[in-house]
Amino acid sequence: MDSNKGRSTPSLGKVYWAPARSLWFTLMYGGALLGGYATFRWDALALCLFTSAIALCVGYSVGIHRRLIHNSFQCHAWVEAVLVYIGVLVGVGGPFTLIERHDSREWAQSQPRCHDYFTSRRNPFINWLWTIHCAIQLHYPPIVQYEPRLINNKFYQWLEQTWMFQQLPLAIACYYGGGWSWVFWGIYVRISLCATLIWLTDYLACRVGDRPLYTKGKAVQRGNIPLLSLLTMGESWQNNHQNTSYSARFDGRSRLDLGWWLIKALSKVGLVWNISRLQTKAPLPASRSAVEGVNP
Repeated sequence: MDSNKGRSTPSLGKVYWAPARSLWFTLMYGGALLGGYATFRWDALALCLFTSAIALCVGYSVGIHRRLIHNSFQCHAWVEAVLVYIGVLVGVGGPFTLIERHDSREWAQSQPRCHDYFTSRRNPFINWLWTIHCAIQLHYPPIVQYEPRLINNKFYQWLEQTWMFQQLPLAIACYYGGGWSWVFWGIYVRISLCATLIWLTDYLACRVGDRPLYTKGKAVQRGNIPLLSLLTMGESWQNNHQNTSYSARFDGRSRLDLGWWLIKALSKVGLVWNISRLQTKAPLPASRSAVEGVNP
């Protein structure tokens, strides 16, 4: 069931400026450029790279994407909460925002036609501007449904409302650990770097890359970007991920996927189990977040 009697479509809509999101990233990018330059130290750079790797791998790739969005493995509630919290520290959105953004984009790209907002047809600057500073209002939007255990989770509700403020404890720790240099590089530069890397991966995957798997009728056939596999913790294996059903492994076989390596390591100590493997893609199950709606 969708919101427009079966007429939901991703091809008709208007891109608009999202003030809160735009101001947040303007502050982050501005602080990274000005404060990062003024306070550069090698230990601050090391902090930035280390915390970016932890946030992207443990939080964004494993916690948010592979667990919260795709349910590609099972784990204790406290393990999921820790992974999701680290994912929120990436600084690009709360848990429900990230679920909706992912599912809306995946639904749109799986249709025969979709708005340029969901693709990389525009030039890099316009696409970056839309991704970082804007949102889209579809004329015939779908309904986003969340798994009850997620939408009723008080901790996730709190994270959704306060995701920007979650940087404050980390900023205080950075200040006491290394002064303003650590604050600018551990918060501003890190968030800007992570946001840019996430955007760049999606942009390139829609334009270039290997496409060994193909699904007929999709507006966007995403590609694999091997050169970004290390930096993105395996998230750049977009063609594999687009055409497999909620597999915890994105890289196919014998390739670089740090997110998958982490999941395997967690399974060895009993923190995760029931890990999904590569298989043919299936419709979104009702047990997780789903974007419902069909093209007219």
